[in-house]
Amino acid sequence: MHRMVRLLVVLIITVLATSACSRTSFFYHRIPTLINWAVDDYLTLDKQQQSQFDEALNELLDWHQTEELPKYVDLLDRLIVRLDSSTPLRVEDMAIWQAEADTYSEALQLQAVRSLAGLIPSLSAAQHQELRQALDKKQAELESKYVDRNDERYRQDAIDNLEDNLSDYLGRLTKTQKTDINAAAQKMIRYDSVWLARRKEWFDGFYALVTNPGLDAEASLLAFLTRSERAPAAEYVHNTEVIMRAMVDVLNARTDKQNRKLISKLTNLRDDLATLIVDEPEA
Repeated sequence: MHRMVRLLVVLIITVLATSACSRTSFFYHRIPTLINWAVDDYLTLDKQQQSQFDEALNELLDWHQTEELPKYVDLLDRLIVRLDSSTPLRVEDMAIWQAEADTYSEALQLQAVRSLAGLIPSLSAAQHQELRQALDKKQAELESKYVDRNDERYRQDAIDNLEDNLSDYLGRLTKTQKTDINAAAQKMIRYDSVWLARRKEWFDGFYALVTNPGLDAEASLLAFLTRSERAPAAEYVHNTEVIMRAMVDVLNARTDKQNRKLISKLTNLRDDLATLIVDEPEA
């Protein structure tokens, strides 16, 4: 269930970062299907559970379109104006936008818990076993992917991720921009083992909650999420600051052509999200 909630948040936020406006609307309306496909990797719901899950998911997305999307549009409006000005971007600007986006993610997660926690008490012993096996499989996949990376591979992966994400909005990066990204990757601190250990602890804690939710599954899940959202590792904080600084440097070095592409992308995204907003019904 915890994985479902996290996955829902990630999918919705990912959709909001989709670059092509025509695809944004398409994928947003496909979220229930995408979520159900992902849940199938962890649990096989019976007919009644599936009906309950679908109803809760639809109510959650209705809330998101009514209450939350206007906030995203407003944030994009302000971001576009700031980026299209001649004033250089500051790390402080990026930090403010990130903090605001984080509040939207937290609100979505909280609402998702309230909408979907009702499924936990209905899970059977067979479903518990299925979930345990799926969580163990996922942990093994993560360890296989990350444990054996050497430092060179780790930094190259960081470079590739940054270049891919930035070029999607800016187009072809200049030599100077690539140099800034490379320099940032050299400053990053590895924390694979810390992240994997926390992920295993998270999986184990969630499984314990699912199998013994207590009298109030929603309250138990909210308490679990609060505990698991403890202060991030120092390495993570350091790397986040390094990446944010690199993004600011790359954006401040953007060419006129890159700026036109960036503003066009963000404007298209903003306009497409605006079409998804559902007004609250009049009382």
